[in-house]
Amino acid sequence: MKRLRTIAIAKKEIHELQTYVNLVENYETNTLEQSIFKSYAYTNSLQKVVETINKDLENIGEPLIDQDYVTLLIKSKPQDELHKVLRSNYLLKTRHTRKKPY
Repeated sequence: MKRLRTIAIAKKEIHELQTYVNLVENYETNTLEQSIFKSYAYTNSLQKVVETINKDLENIGEPLIDQDYVTLLIKSKPQDELHKVLRSNYLLKTRHTRKKPY
């Protein structure tokens, strides 16, 4: 079990998580980029996003994407609120691999 938090901190975390869940569930996907963002929000895995999106693209006869495209898209300047959240979490998650050796 995680370390116990104060009630105020726990309530703040619950509110932040609920806001994130609502943002993702109500996110409209009108473009390929938006579909990628929503898929990444659900899976938090570049590989699973590529598999899911490519399966959809194969069905409609569109060119396939690769993992580098998804990475560049997530790391690009945020287009909306979900992209902003995903980008900050992705950069935090991959910080250790992006550090430059001295």
